[in-house]
Order: sequence, then structure tokens, then C-alpha cells
Amino acid sequence: MRTLTQEAAGRIALAASGFSAPRPAAPNAGHLRRTFERLGLVQIDSVARVVRSHYLPFFSRLGPYDRATLDRLFHRAPRMGVEYWVHEAAYAPPSTIALLDGRRARWAKYGYGHTDPETGEGFRALMHALVDELAVGPATARELEARVDHDIPERDHRHWGWNPSRVKSALEALFRSGRISVAARNAHFEKVFALPEHVHPDLPRVPEFSFEVPDPKAPGAPRDDVLALVRRASVALGIGRYDCFADYYRLPLTPVKRAVESLVAAGELEPVEVARDRAFLRAGTRVPRKVEATALLAPFDPLVFNRKRIAWLFDFDYRIEIYTPAHKRVYGYYVLPFLHGDRLVGRVDLAADRKAEVLRVHGVYWEPGRYHPVALGEELERMRVWLGLARTVVSGGLPDEVARARPEPPGEEPAPGT
Repeated sequence: MRTLTQEAAGRIALAASGFSAPRPAAPNAGHLRRTFERLGLVQIDSVARVVRSHYLPFFSRLGPYDRATLDRLFHRAPRMGVEYWVHEAAYAPPSTIALLDGRRARWAKYGYGHTDPETGEGFRALMHALVDELAVGPATARELEARVDHDIPERDHRHWGWNPSRVKSALEALFRSGRISVAARNAHFEKVFALPEHVHPDLPRVPEFSFEVPDPKAPGAPRDDVLALVRRASVALGIGRYDCFADYYRLPLTPVKRAVESLVAAGELEPVEVARDRAFLRAGTRVPRKVEATALLAPFDPLVFNRKRIAWLFDFDYRIEIYTPAHKRVYGYYVLPFLHGDRLVGRVDLAADRKAEVLRVHGVYWEPGRYHPVALGEELERMRVWLGLARTVVSGGLPDEVARARPEPPGEEPAPGT
């Protein structure tokens, strides 16, 4: 078994994730498509502290591009990616979504209320009514609430202060079970629901919704194609342990181990050792001699959303603190890892204040011995221009080089952080 240094394994991971090639001078739809094909998914999140999270992985790899082009590729036929729960909520190729029969079946059997002994019958009737309404054309949950009647009492889920309507719960159950899909997100980031056949021809066709779904553990029950999913994850990751391949599509570890060993036997993966851990490398992968990337990474970027993996490969301890009470945060609310060269060198607490047209840098935290403020200042300027903001405001106490890269106008005090 070959032994790879941690640094070599990190460069393999960066190359697989699209960071070894220079950024194009003018990114176009082809660059966006190839980046998406390489990654296999981009995570969706409602937090827009800087910009919606699915836009950032493309900026990190390609530099400034037209976000309207990406919207078109995701939201107009033929869509290169469709929304589904493949990692968390994410855009993924329809062919990947089609591999998740087991996941859809589990949601169809257990999801969201149709088994409730008191309201299950009404919930099932509501689901049928929503499917019938979507057969007419796509619609948001708000639009469907106005068009579909039900008498199911509400329940306070106490989740993020939001009391979901039964219509929203039924739509989510239908969505996760594959009976309906999402055609787009509107200007308010609401899902625009539609029937799968109205979204993409390669999406699986779930027959007339049935509530007599077999137990997922029973013989012959629908199964996820774990082998195909692990193969796709291995392309996106380049190198990983069992847990890395499992996390990419949120698969159970035991079948992932079997799939990895099958790919090893088939010569598609090569066992190697990295930092005393057994890992697996895409067969024939070349170890890059160097990677010269500079990028701010979304907290949900495919390179960093597996926190254990980046600790293993890059000695970088990272967590997102959005869900941490403010007084317990160490680095800030929305902190982006900063990649320079082939290392994760720091963290940047960043916010786009659209009302003031300001990119606010609330904090910069460098890893020991990894201090690159000029490179960071240049990347912040690229991001500011891409976001269409007028200027960058750097909080007091940050390195002089960063502050000098984007100075405050004379006599002006920074506005409070967003």
C-alpha cells in the first residue's frame, strides 16, 4: 500500500474539487457546467449573509461570473441540476437523484403526517389535491395555500420560530418522496414546485402516490444505488476515507464500505495510507506538484462541508457558528475559510450589507504561520465587485495590509455590522 503525505493528499483533494486550474478570464456557461459536473452537487442554504450559498462554489473556482447565467442553468430547461436532498438540500444532476430510490421510499413511508392516526386521512387527501393542482402548472407553497382547502389543525413545531402550514408539510413530504419536484426558486427564494415530468425528463417517475410502501428493510424494497453514488463521490473528492464517501451523499457507512471494496476490486480505487489512516484514491490519479489557488469558500462548499475531512487533510479545525448563540461564537456568524496556495490559511467573518452597498469584514483569523493579507485583500476586492457593492469596510484591529487594500473614506466611521 502506498503512503501519501498529508500535503500530497490535500493537493489531490484540491485538484479534484477544481482548484488546480487557473481561473478563466471570462467565465461562461460552459465553465459553470464543467464545474458542476466535477462537484456533483452544490448545497443550498437560505442564509444570504454574503450571497446565497450555491453561488459561492462557482465564484471560488472561476472568479467573477454572471449569476443570472447560473440561475438559467438551474431553473430553465434543460436544467443541469435539480433540487433534492442529496447531501443536505442541494442541486444535483437528475441522474444522481435517480439513484436514490431507497431514500424516496423511506420518506414515502414515514414522512410528515400521512400516518398520523387522527389526521392521516385528511393529510393524504391534501397530498392528492396538491398533486392534482400541480398537474395544471408549477406553483409556490403560498400560491397553493390559497388554492387548496383543508381542515387539518396546525401544530406548533417550534422550529426556527416557524409554524409550518399543513400545505407546506404535505408539499415537503411529496417532494422528498419524489412525487413532486422543484422547478426553480423565485425572487424570495421560495421553492416553485412542479411535477417531475415538468422539470426534467431524467428525473425518476414516481407512480400515483401510494401509502402502502414496503418496509425499507424488507427484501425487494427500493434501495439506493450505493455503488454508483460512491463512484460519483470518489470523482468529486479525489481521495477519501470510508466516512468521506459516506458523507458526500449522506449514505450509511456499512454499504459504503462494501461499495468501496467493490471499487477497489474493480481497479477503480487504490488503497493508500495518509496520516496513518487507510484511504482510497481514484485509480490513475496524478499527485499535483503544486496548487496555486486563492479563494474564499462558502461554509457549505463541497471542499469543506465535511469538517472531519478537512481536519484530516489540512489540519484545519472548522465549524459554522450560525447556529451558535452569539456570546459563544469564536470567529463570527458567517465565517468563510480562506484558501491560499494548497492550504487553508485563515477564516474571514464576512457580510454583504446591501442597503449600504458595503462588504463588511468583521474579522480575519489566520492560522499560525499562514499570513497572507495582500492575497486576501485582492480576493475581497474581486468579491466586492462581483456582488455589486460600492466599497469594503474593514473593522478596526485587523492587519494593516487588509485595511490598506480597501481604505475607509476620510473621516467616515464604519457602520454597525449586519
